[in-house]
Amino acid sequence: MHISREIFRAYDIRGVIGRDLFPDIITRASAIFANIILETGGKNVTLAGDGRTSTDMLMSAAASGIVSGGCNVYITGKIPISVANFVTWRRKDVHGGAYITASHNPPEYNGIRFRHGDGTGFAEENQEIKRRFFEDEIKFANWDELGSIYTLNSELIIDEYLDFVSSLGFKAERKIKILLDTRNGIAGVIVPKLFINLGFDVVPINVNVDGRFPAGDPDPVHTDLSKTIEIVKTTHVSMAIAYDGDGDRAVMIDKKGRKFPAEAVAIVLAREILKPGDTIVYNVACSSMLREVLEEEGFKCVECRVGDVFVAKKLKATNAKFGVEGSYHFFPSWIGFYYDDAILVSAIFASLISRINKSLDKLYNELKPWPMIKENISAPDEIKWVVVDYIKEKLLKMYDNVSTIDGIKIYFDGASVLIRPSNTEPKIRVFTEAKNPDTAMKLHKTFKKIVLDTISEVKQYR
Repeated sequence: MHISREIFRAYDIRGVIGRDLFPDIITRASAIFANIILETGGKNVTLAGDGRTSTDMLMSAAASGIVSGGCNVYITGKIPISVANFVTWRRKDVHGGAYITASHNPPEYNGIRFRHGDGTGFAEENQEIKRRFFEDEIKFANWDELGSIYTLNSELIIDEYLDFVSSLGFKAERKIKILLDTRNGIAGVIVPKLFINLGFDVVPINVNVDGRFPAGDPDPVHTDLSKTIEIVKTTHVSMAIAYDGDGDRAVMIDKKGRKFPAEAVAIVLAREILKPGDTIVYNVACSSMLREVLEEEGFKCVECRVGDVFVAKKLKATNAKFGVEGSYHFFPSWIGFYYDDAILVSAIFASLISRINKSLDKLYNELKPWPMIKENISAPDEIKWVVVDYIKEKLLKMYDNVSTIDGIKIYFDGASVLIRPSNTEPKIRVFTEAKNPDTAMKLHKTFKKIVLDTISEVKQYR
């Protein structure tokens, strides 16, 4: 059977079940993961997953691989990824973790993400897993050195997480009504209970976990949220929050149905919790408004590659207090850990909104987010990297103020364009922003044409 190298991505292994991802791939990759944990002096790892129809199957495959590689595995069941990371970070006898998910991808996708003992994701180690996998460099334990499988109670884990959040002291300072749309993802097992515990008036929708995602695409960042927005307006809530398939994205929506940008969330959090001089890490896909506003207020802003593993690494390296990705991943590192937790940050953000006694729509108007156009252009995995390299080569000759940390980002006066290959999908992402919406549209059309023309050129010569 041919196994595609493209499913081994920058920070996970991910593909379509039955087409390019099968249980034996997960088993072998998980055995290599166990080998790496043993080589670094560890022995015990956690294993959890989201609510997809194939998650149970792949969780069993992963458990078999981990045990056959010589590690003990503690299965924590189907819980959001941030809760799984919490267990890994919190337990001092755990040295790593694995999580079955395809995050925001459609229901036919699934995969696995490997974690360090502090809950942060593998980065360079993923490339090592890929190398060992295709070179068949796997060490299977002898019969008397196999690991053991243990099962932890997911309800007790959720209660422990809820107690931890409560201990941080955030709560509803005034009664506000919030619509929570977990979009049939795994966040439904905890989010409504969390907000009720903190004193919010909750309107929950799509909270039943269903791996077929009947509510629609489990990606609230890019999908059509018109049905959710309609409910926002008819139920007269103060704000809404929509989560993705594994709960690592949380999109805030004001009562007028506008998405409150992730960068604006970071600005509010920095103002209310951090202090001038603190460092905030953001990825290249973030709007320039974040750096413009926060640096003017005395914060230090550091740019990094897209991907939670890269944000976490930069947070550690710079001793930063908060991290953010434009895709609504949030890293509350001032608390003491470096992995992202959108569920926790969404609850903290809601409590801040209740504290400052200012509605989300008024904050939106005050911050004046830069108009941003986000478009995903289909490009096969086998050519998308080549396409972006060609584009990079062209544009570096044309422009001076550019960043090549991740793809290529061209900075203009009051505007920017980012072109980068997706790490998780067969797509090239084009993000265009400008203070003036007409400028943003004009720039976007120009650079979208460059991407499409380059894709055609590459296809022609391959």
